Amino acid sequence: MTGNDSTRISTQGPVADDGRALAAHITIERRMGRPVQGEELRLLFGNQMMAGRDKTCDICIPDDRISRKHALIRIDADAVRMADLGSTNGSSRNGERVNDEIIIETGDRIQLGQAITYDVRIVERNGAIASVRLASGAAGYLLAPQDLVIGFADPKNTDVDLKIYDPSILPRHARIEFFSGKTFILSLEPDKPVVVNSAPVREIELRNNFLIEIGNTLIRWERES
Repeated sequence: MTGNDSTRISTQGPVADDGRALAAHITIERRMGRPVQGEELRLLFGNQMMAGRDKTCDICIPDDRISRKHALIRIDADAVRMADLGSTNGSSRNGERVNDEIIIETGDRIQLGQAITYDVRIVERNGAIASVRLASGAAGYLLAPQDLVIGFADPKNTDVDLKIYDPSILPRHARIEFFSGKTFILSLEPDKPVVVNSAPVREIELRNNFLIEIGNTLIRWERES
């Protein structure tokens, strides 16, 4: 594993033994030095993610208007593609029904089964798609095939996957990588290292319930089984 931004661990991306995307949950417990609640995000690591009502789906939506296997989102190097899987109530992009596989872009609004709508943000880095974020109110998903960069929430930081509004966070502060089934966090600036479980680190494997401090923001990391 290397420390440069062109690192690519696997062409397929990390997956669990059952073929599903690896998943983790992050909760921001403190931002700009102040306790906060309700700031959560689910991270999915892989190249394709299934959305549907079935509990085995990567994006599980427990709503009767959603089919058990409703839609598939696939991240390729050149584009993010979505296909409706013959769902009963259908899918749409920006109000238009999706019949065939389509390419989705930043600013699109994706609606599944007339039950939930996601706003799309896609990040490109080093000439390839790095991540796609789906946001619906308080619910958020970040889908990343290989790695993700964490940095300050500045509109100019177009190649940052996870943006956090905290002026003490650098434009590109840390990166999370996946290697041989393990997850690592790396500090991108030696003078302002990430602090994990109260210890400054250059690079460390992330384990369940680790506390990550980036600037004055505290994040709890929980990897799902």
